[in-house]
Amino acid sequence: MRTAVLLLALATAGCSGATVSSSHGSPNAASSPSPVTLSSCRLPFTTFAATGFIGVQDGAFTTDPSSATQPDPSRPGFVHTVASPVLYGPGPAPGQETYDWTFLRWLPVPRELVSPDGSQYTYSELIPNPASQGLGGPPPIGTLVHVVDVATGKDQVVYQSPDVLGPVTFRPEGIYLTQATAFVNTVTPFYVWLLDPAAHSAHKLLGGKSVGPGTTAFTAGTLWIMSIDPNNPKGTPKLLLVNLSDGVQSTWFEPTSMFAQLLGLDMLDHPIVSTSSTTNGDPGKTWVVTAASRVQPIADEGFTGQLVADSHGLWLTGKGVFLYPTGGPLRKVSTEVGGSLLGSCG
Repeated sequence: MRTAVLLLALATAGCSGATVSSSHGSPNAASSPSPVTLSSCRLPFTTFAATGFIGVQDGAFTTDPSSATQPDPSRPGFVHTVASPVLYGPGPAPGQETYDWTFLRWLPVPRELVSPDGSQYTYSELIPNPASQGLGGPPPIGTLVHVVDVATGKDQVVYQSPDVLGPVTFRPEGIYLTQATAFVNTVTPFYVWLLDPAAHSAHKLLGGKSVGPGTTAFTAGTLWIMSIDPNNPKGTPKLLLVNLSDGVQSTWFEPTSMFAQLLGLDMLDHPIVSTSSTTNGDPGKTWVVTAASRVQPIADEGFTGQLVADSHGLWLTGKGVFLYPTGGPLRKVSTEVGGSLLGSCG
């Protein structure tokens, strides 16, 4: 979930007012890689210096030359793939790629911007203000939202808006749009649009509810956000569930200390949250939030970056790459650190 809003830093100790269940098995993490029986499964991954795959049988990272992109000469700030058909997207930005197992190729956008069936992806392009002359000055005058067909490379503008927007996820019900990062802060209300790319139309879902900034995840009709109170930016973060039809918010998880990170959702759309205190040497803890104020620990360790949930379980990054299969236990599959997951294991 690399969203168009600000990420909160990792850290917070424990949970406040939450019932803790241990039904997910032992949370203890493996200290060294252990073989995982996943046939020839390969995990798309970037070290930010190179992009390729981790073989889960041996934990080794191998670069894939077919992930290469080049700058788009006609649009500064955009790239295109070297592989054909040529695909365009924003960049260059290491860690913003996705491997599409349906079409067996790399896409130049984060996985959240890929359609559920892998056949399309979306990205946005700001419309520059003519008065800026490329030298700063007045802000953009709007946004073009593109949808690209992966099989053919056909790139189509499906929506134009006078607002400055960015897509954050491509779901069965449409493409969710929010304000771009530079336009979201603790004093800016949070807006969400839902775009129907086939109808070339969008409608506003949240019209200025102050629920941001924060890390977000979307499900049908709802928004998860690990947010701080805009009126108290130094306060404790909360995991909020926001109803997109009326903006009603409910608190599902409230750590006791300063920081926490929403890593993403599992296959059942349960939020996964990592917390840690500011105490030196505290490894942190990772939780699955199964209901309001009800959490289950899945690891006595905190993780960074966004998780990937697939049929194998939860793939997590931190002091290595880990797999938490359904019911546990947590397994370390690679010693690679400092990278990012770029898709499911296939």
